[in-house]
Amino acid sequence: MQIDNYAAAQALTKKISAHLPIRAYPSKKMMETMQERGSLLDPKNSLIIESVSYSGDMGGIMCVLEDNLENEEKFVVSITHLKIDPDHPLAPEIKAYQHRRVTMLKLEDQKGFAAELLKQRLLKPKNTKPKSNKKGFG
Repeated sequence: MQIDNYAAAQALTKKISAHLPIRAYPSKKMMETMQERGSLLDPKNSLIIESVSYSGDMGGIMCVLEDNLENEEKFVVSITHLKIDPDHPLAPEIKAYQHRRVTMLKLEDQKGFAAELLKQRLLKPKNTKPKSNKKGFG
């Protein structure tokens, strides 16, 4: 099963690249992972995304974070592990990508009829026709 819409993910990656640097905050999952590695992240301290690339379905949109003077390592994380600054103009589009990707990854692990129906619903293009304001049957 394909996780990302390749063309849409590539287009979003290009948009993000044009808007760098971007302020972001670590997600709960990223903070847990960093704690396991012996590094503590403060959820109130922002991270700066300095470059992005698309790594396909395996990793999605990957972000290189700006060097931290205390650390000699560079961090490369999936954009799904970051909370983008809500004031950034691409924040809604990035959040939609994150939500869809996380949902598709969860569905990939599930089996059964309900999972298949939900996958089809998510992959189906949304109806762009506005709803009528008419009430009743007429």
